[in-house]
Amino acid sequence: MAEDIRQRFAAIAALPDDEIRLDEAALLIAAEAESDFTVEHYLHELDDYAHGFQSLREGYGGPITSLINYIHNELGFTGNVSDYYDPANSYLNRVIENRHGIPISLALIHLAIGSRLEVPVWGISFPGHFLVRYGDTGGAIVDPFSGRELSQADCQTLLRQIAGQRATLKDEYFLSAGPRQILIRMLDNLKQIFWRARNWEESKACIDRQLLLLPDRKEFSVQLGAVYEMQGNTPLAQHTYTQVLQAATDENLRELASKRLLALGGPPPIVH
Repeated sequence: MAEDIRQRFAAIAALPDDEIRLDEAALLIAAEAESDFTVEHYLHELDDYAHGFQSLREGYGGPITSLINYIHNELGFTGNVSDYYDPANSYLNRVIENRHGIPISLALIHLAIGSRLEVPVWGISFPGHFLVRYGDTGGAIVDPFSGRELSQADCQTLLRQIAGQRATLKDEYFLSAGPRQILIRMLDNLKQIFWRARNWEESKACIDRQLLLLPDRKEFSVQLGAVYEMQGNTPLAQHTYTQVLQAATDENLRELASKRLLALGGPPPIVH
């Protein structure tokens, strides 16, 4: 079962970015951890949300404000402030069931319903707190954690809460994030949770899927080598670091891989 789920995720990861169905891929991430559900069931739940909005639409204002109200007031989606770092907050099936999550998983609700209704909603990979934008550049910026529309001043305040009082807004913080980038960030969140818990098998599962999405990102391979070290699998760690040395062009990654190989008991291979 788990192998079938991983193969299905791999098939999606191999697609061009504009062909990746984000909600399905996110549910497949959850399905590896919680195999007692079907992805299609929750895709149908999202379909039902969209149909429900169409039925209620005349009772709200414009399509953008009304969809935000529908998601947060009618459906009751909100941020999980009491247990923010629970991995379940990153599993889309649990977010749908419990109606709470973290910014990026709640953003998926906006994106999924918006795409079904052909309402333009974009993910914004804001530092430390994922946001959504309704409409094209210059459209309304919404915090999916609270359901509140944010002004430029609000975004500046949020950034300083995350990055310190000297942080200033940059245009790049408001660029739209594609499905691949969103999935990478979701897996990063889970990986950090599992790493802190020293759950190396789940950490590895996150890295493996990141490598399916971006196979040339050698920093993920370095992280994979570190997981093998933590698991006590020195030969596999050495093999992984050697591959990084052979393929990476980033000198910092090459230096890190070289140092880890030395620490594991032998000189790094000569790579020309």
